[in-house]
Amino acid sequence: MKFFLKRMIPNYILETFLLYKTKPIYNYYKTDYKKKALLSYIIAPFKKDSLSHTNYFEARTWAEVLNDSEYQVDIVQYDNYPENLDLSKYNLVCGFGDMFKFYFGQTHTNATSIYYATGMHVCVQNQNSFQRLKDVYTSKGVWLSESTRFVEKTWTHQTSLSDVIIALGNEANADTYKKFHDNVYSLDAPFFNTQEYNSILESKKNNYEKHFLWFGSSGVIHKGLDLLLDYFKGRNDIFLHICGNVKNEAHFCDLYSEELFNEDNIFYHGFIDISSMQFKNILKQCAWTIFPSCSEGGAVSVLTVIGNGGLIPIITKETSVDTGYEIWIDDFSTKAINDSINVALSLSKYEIENMMKMNAEVVCKRNSLKMYKQNLKNIIDISDN
Repeated sequence: MKFFLKRMIPNYILETFLLYKTKPIYNYYKTDYKKKALLSYIIAPFKKDSLSHTNYFEARTWAEVLNDSEYQVDIVQYDNYPENLDLSKYNLVCGFGDMFKFYFGQTHTNATSIYYATGMHVCVQNQNSFQRLKDVYTSKGVWLSESTRFVEKTWTHQTSLSDVIIALGNEANADTYKKFHDNVYSLDAPFFNTQEYNSILESKKNNYEKHFLWFGSSGVIHKGLDLLLDYFKGRNDIFLHICGNVKNEAHFCDLYSEELFNEDNIFYHGFIDISSMQFKNILKQCAWTIFPSCSEGGAVSVLTVIGNGGLIPIITKETSVDTGYEIWIDDFSTKAINDSINVALSLSKYEIENMMKMNAEVVCKRNSLKMYKQNLKNIIDISDN
């Protein structure tokens, strides 16, 4: 159907539709505040709701906080900036994307500038992602670039010239910017709480301590799924559940088709709605979430399964997540995976139950939507004074 529409609808109509979807929104709250703020982020959350990604919530929350601080709020799409926009009228510019290049290219601008860093510094992210790509090539003899998370645009203006950087996640993310900037704040990532973790903890299924969950999105080599498939195919005593649209990365699926679809201890579930009964049942079945990613800004996928199901994180420091009750993966190798899983399997059932409860409590308190908004407001208030 999608291809049929592309063939039948003239290009100029499709282009007009796409421009409408990302058309700037001026004075979103229709206020008469004297101060003006420009938010460069994504437009979609101001046209519809979605639980598919927390960036919908984050975008709306940024706008709400700016409005609460008595700014008239304009919103532009981060990669579709209107070049004729007069940036000199703003007291605050924030977000990320093309806007920062134009802002720092204009002569008469005097706004406070805040860059919202939703991932690690691009130099770190790209280097880490390409190193993982090279690892797979060395091991398998094929390049799978579509399964990395390479950032094409460096947007150096925002990382170098902004007055303030707000880095999503813990200090591991913030530290990648502090090498180049003196005014960096870390902001705990939020997650959507759709399940009651106490109920799930009370109804865990038999042998849950042998079940591990990889819960992720695109860029599966970047997020370490290849390492887990290489490891779990030789461990019939433990089980791996995979939630995410891995089939969208066709070359990866071709290379790992045997592991993904024909191993008795590996279960591919595809994309999972986090408000569904299927998600709830997977959480009941697992004790652990395992995520050897090489670069994240707060790894919301990890937070989602901890906060909703009490899963214990087995993670790399590059996820930018910590709870105080995690098991660390030291590097990007099957040996490191093995070492961390052996730590997990050595724990008693009492220790596992206690760690699940403590992880869920930490995440539900620290990474709630309410806390995200309050913490964001505190940082913006400090930055604006």
